[in-house]
Amino acid sequence: MGTWQSVLLPSKSGEAAFNHSEYNQDILFSTYVLEFGVTDWWTLGTYVDFMSGAGQGYSYLQTRAITSRIRFPRIPDFIDPAIQIEYWVPTGAANNPSFLDLILIGEKKVGRFVFDINSSFFFETANPGGAAEGIPPDMEYAGGLYYLLADNVNFGVEAFGALGPVTAMLPFGGPVGSANIQQNYIFQSWNFAIGDHIDWNVGVGTGLTQASAPFVFKTIFEYHFKPFGSQEEGEQYKEEQNIH
Repeated sequence: MGTWQSVLLPSKSGEAAFNHSEYNQDILFSTYVLEFGVTDWWTLGTYVDFMSGAGQGYSYLQTRAITSRIRFPRIPDFIDPAIQIEYWVPTGAANNPSFLDLILIGEKKVGRFVFDINSSFFFETANPGGAAEGIPPDMEYAGGLYYLLADNVNFGVEAFGALGPVTAMLPFGGPVGSANIQQNYIFQSWNFAIGDHIDWNVGVGTGLTQASAPFVFKTIFEYHFKPFGSQEEGEQYKEEQNIH
């Protein structure tokens, strides 16, 4: 169970998110997460997103159902792989699209360094306001390089971006106010494990393109119930990476 909070000052995206205007507003995105681990390798869950900003109140944005997150056996001396499938449920307002998001996840630990990369592919499954064009999908990415300062603290550098359709990537630059520009961000991030159940991530970032917000603050707070934990499982999990 967790919550993600991201503040963009100001938002420069010219696109409307589910009929909510974002352009040139100080935007707060809030996500509330509930996941259930069916097994060590298979997770189900849901994300519920809210948004507020200058000139508008705190309001529901959309729901994302994690239909499946599956971890695969690690590939020795290469990478720890996983795949996540999300369905973006349209809101009740008219002309709202829905999406299927396929996320490919990989993580690698070398000594005290951890590297992870998430490649996300958005397939539009329905668009009442226009033609549904599921192929080619839009691509986004998230990646990070972290250094383990201690067993319960690490520091990292993260990058996030939205690149546009995979067959026709958006340009890195363009006219001011244009929505058809890549959004890319770079962050410095701290991660803390507090006791056996709480994880806290906090980061400060900046946008790298004209469509990106100049300043972003994010914080992620997660509580892990671990109701079936045992000493034997605890020793096993020390060898597993925290793919996210």
